[in-house]
Amino acid sequence: MGFLGAGNVNTQITKYSGLQVQTTSSCVPVPIVYGCNVLAPNCFWYENFKAIAQHTSGKGGKGGASAGYNYSCSIMMGVCEGPIAGIGQVWQTSNTTTTLIDLGLSLFSGASPQTVWSYLASAFPNQALTYPGVAYVASAAYNLGSSASVGDNNFEVHGILHGTGFNGIDADPAQVISDFLTNPQYGVGFPAASIDATALYANAGDSSYQTYCWANGLAISPVLNTQETASSILSRWLHLTNSTAVWSAGLLRILPYGDGVVTGGSATLQKTWTPNLVPIYDLTDEDFLDVAGEDPIKITRSDPYAAYNQQAIEIQARSDSYNTGPIVAFDQGAINRFGRRTGSTIAAHEICDALAAQTSAQLILQRGLYIRNTYSFKLSMEFCLLDPMDLVTLSDPALGLNKTVVRITDIEEDSEGALTVTAEEFPQGVATATQYPTQPKTNGAPDASVAAQPVNMPLIIEPPPGITGNVAQIWIGASGQNADPNWGGCIVWVSLDGASYSQIARLSSPAKQGVLISALPAYTGSNPDGADTLSVDLTQSGGSLQSVSATAASAGVTLCYVDGEYLSYTNATLSGADQYGLAGLYRGFSASSVSAHAAGSVFCQLDSAILQYDVTAAHIGQMVYLKFQSYNIYGGGVEDLSTCAAYTHTIQGLGAIGPVTATLAVGVPMDFGLVNQAVAETDDFGSVQSAVTTIIDLGALSS
Repeated sequence: MGFLGAGNVNTQITKYSGLQVQTTSSCVPVPIVYGCNVLAPNCFWYENFKAIAQHTSGKGGKGGASAGYNYSCSIMMGVCEGPIAGIGQVWQTSNTTTTLIDLGLSLFSGASPQTVWSYLASAFPNQALTYPGVAYVASAAYNLGSSASVGDNNFEVHGILHGTGFNGIDADPAQVISDFLTNPQYGVGFPAASIDATALYANAGDSSYQTYCWANGLAISPVLNTQETASSILSRWLHLTNSTAVWSAGLLRILPYGDGVVTGGSATLQKTWTPNLVPIYDLTDEDFLDVAGEDPIKITRSDPYAAYNQQAIEIQARSDSYNTGPIVAFDQGAINRFGRRTGSTIAAHEICDALAAQTSAQLILQRGLYIRNTYSFKLSMEFCLLDPMDLVTLSDPALGLNKTVVRITDIEEDSEGALTVTAEEFPQGVATATQYPTQPKTNGAPDASVAAQPVNMPLIIEPPPGITGNVAQIWIGASGQNADPNWGGCIVWVSLDGASYSQIARLSSPAKQGVLISALPAYTGSNPDGADTLSVDLTQSGGSLQSVSATAASAGVTLCYVDGEYLSYTNATLSGADQYGLAGLYRGFSASSVSAHAAGSVFCQLDSAILQYDVTAAHIGQMVYLKFQSYNIYGGGVEDLSTCAAYTHTIQGLGAIGPVTATLAVGVPMDFGLVNQAVAETDDFGSVQSAVTTIIDLGALSS
């Protein structure tokens, strides 16, 4: 807005003219997110790029220094297919967490149809599209920081079917599979009528896939953002949930490998999964087709030394900010007997819950370690109703098989109608995992989105010329309420009308603000004032004061403001929690009034935490509105500007003296010419009620 004058200019600062984009992609598929997982947004539109000059707090009357530029723009960033439930945490380039609200971003969930962004419709009507079915975030004035870039943001997406899993966060695998196959917007196009709903969905106490996942604490949060075949995706999900897909009687059936009754789920809803363990047929030598020169049943047994007894799956742990890491399952008995055999780590980024990952890894380990016998035999067409995953028993005295239960895994029919059946051994119990307590991994990162406290009553003053170096300035100091340890600073906004605000600066350190504990009397002697002690309470800001030498104090190194008087101190003695007794006072800096100050009067040390902002002569006499938008020590938790209190100040320009005063102050006489001549130089000394900022000794009347 530019109502205040610019500070010192650093000619080495680069000023960007457009958005600096690290990565963005065009003509790529829109990702699909189920459950709750992390995803990087993709910038697909921006306009209205702006550079905002920044100023920082200055020191000892030298004026506010230029701190380069901050940048903003109107922006839209695509997230994924919608509709989604929302966005949780946001991780920025600095690895700090924040929220969409802190970043000033609005979420459009991706409904179909979807309303147009109101800002886009008014500011750029020819570009106003609704983007139905696409979840995106948008901001009319997105803060790009000093690098003019969006940065590497990662969003915790509460995606499709969020919270349908056992833990109330991830997605129910059964619903994910159904939606993935049949959704008319982004699904595979598989007909819903061709899915066996009874096998997929059911109630507690049955043998459905949904109940199996719930009872075993299995839930997933897949992110589909790369090119991959649907069969590969489905196979991976089923592998992680210890299940398989079977085509039977014109229907797709999802069947778990589980072999024992399991009860489990959430704290509020427990479900029981009951497997069907009844064999369909008892097969004997009379049932097997006779093939000349071959045994009726062929057995293949894998080498126990080749079986893996330690298995890891790599997940994106929610407790560790979705960083990838392994969850390991192992069998100590097998390790002791055969030595450690470690399988290749399985990528399971669909899993974000450590407990679900531990169960999945244990089931994968046990299935690979304990199911080593494979059986092959031939049957006639009278057994054509058999399906993979059915249980049968095998009896063959020559092989020592007596009603041995096996599970069918594959059936092939040849040209003559003979069925070649492959089955695996069924050692009941190994397809059920004991749920061990799992210690989740965390990165110990603090909550970088914690809200910052609003500011205390800010200090807004205009020091006299002797302190500002004859530059008209406003000095501003602020601190977080209740000495908030999370208060990292505030953004200073200004307005001429109290309605529209513009950012002018940042305060990055809390001012040492407080009040007088007891009254400070007026002083008429010479400096230093050794008779009085200035007692202050800095509880509101939590500031600390340090002692200095008398030379430093006399030079104004510890310059403070006390209810209109500028003074400095030599010794600071801690007298209580956040309370100090200041002695060796140098009163009345720059001819400020050395008056008495009552208990409770405003106190503030004028150090480097104070913003020193130059003002122009054109705005002297004008009232301005100031807001102070707090943020936390991580740069997040930004306060809503609309809730910030507005403070008014009328600019007086007290920090500079005019040419007449400046000439007289150094003892140079001035000839103002004749009364009828035009005025060449003027000074405005203010109203009679204004504070005295400069005293000129014009000498004795007789001189």
